[in-house]
Amino acid sequence: MSLRALAAATALLPLLAGCDATAPAAERAKPRRVLDTTANVEEVLYLSGTHEERLLAFLRKRYGDNAGLVEPWTDTWDDTEVEAQRPVTRSVCARDTVNTDGHRQHLLAVCQRIDDAASVEPGRVDLYVLRDGTDGQPGEDHDLLASLVGVQTPLVVVAQRLQGQYGRRGAPGAVQVEPLGPQRHAFRITHGEISRGVAMTSRTYVAVHNNRLREVALLREHIDNAAARHCGQTGKACDDPAFDVDFTVAVGTANAVDGYWPLTVRSHGQDCTGPAHSDDLVAFEPATRRYAVPAELQRTRCAE
Repeated sequence: MSLRALAAATALLPLLAGCDATAPAAERAKPRRVLDTTANVEEVLYLSGTHEERLLAFLRKRYGDNAGLVEPWTDTWDDTEVEAQRPVTRSVCARDTVNTDGHRQHLLAVCQRIDDAASVEPGRVDLYVLRDGTDGQPGEDHDLLASLVGVQTPLVVVAQRLQGQYGRRGAPGAVQVEPLGPQRHAFRITHGEISRGVAMTSRTYVAVHNNRLREVALLREHIDNAAARHCGQTGKACDDPAFDVDFTVAVGTANAVDGYWPLTVRSHGQDCTGPAHSDDLVAFEPATRRYAVPAELQRTRCAE
């Protein structure tokens, strides 16, 4: 090697030492993380102000300064499955304040709509159960006094369930808070999907059980195979019998099991073998920590 070549090679050594030449280009090009949406938030936050101001402060600690209690806000989502940041619209899609075992709890749902989603891609929902302080039920007078004197009030995160996948076209569906028992309040998520031409609308109940937010029930509200049947295009008969069934769900008000009232599910419409009409009483099962929903009420095709 000539002296000129040796000098050039020597000059390159500090440059090579400054980067990882063995790392793939895709690895070096990964976007910087802006929000780890699966990370736990602080278990206790000390916040001043009214109840509304503390909830807003909680949201902004979690999602950034653009977060709001009323209006949606745009953001970027760190999608770890495709290693990319994607545009999303977030909003508080459900919230309620309830009394549970002598404590005032705040149930808060943040929905995330993925703006560039494919038709089959679900949206995301973050669910939180929060509690004021550790001394029971402060009340509005406490909120007013705390806001006037600037006292920081503990906001306890009782439970959370992050990045739940529901719905389609990047939207998670509709969320509301509904009682499932005298001291049991649940997030009810109503979401739709289409699978192989079968259209379904379902409701999922998520409730706190043993200090964890769990899916305690999955029930259908509608199911039909209108888009899956191939009729008359080539002179052939339809491949499958037609079915189009609606289900109504009513929450009981007595005979609670482990704090959960039973559910009455009524079906009506056209099933695979004829008219559909049935009433089913679905009770909570403590051993599985879920409602014991019969398989025929969760079917995705003709009942077997």
